[in-house]
Amino acid sequence: MFGRKPPIGKYMLMFALGVVTGAAVALLYAPMTGRKMQKKVGDVTDKVIDATDKVLDKMEEKVENMQHFVKKIANA
Repeated sequence: MFGRKPPIGKYMLMFALGVVTGAAVALLYAPMTGRKMQKKVGDVTDKVIDATDKVLDKMEEKVENMQHFVKKIANA
């Protein structure tokens, strides 16, 4: 029972068949082509970057307003 080696070749074959089957199923059920997905991801990241830029601009404006307010109080 403990003297036998496990059939590693069979395990490797089954693993390889699983990988190939998984890849085939993924390709069959992919919702869109690679180019379309790249465009979609690019559009989403552009929107996120634009939104982040807007938030950063507003934050910088608020910080400048606060600095101005603190300087005004300090000089009073």
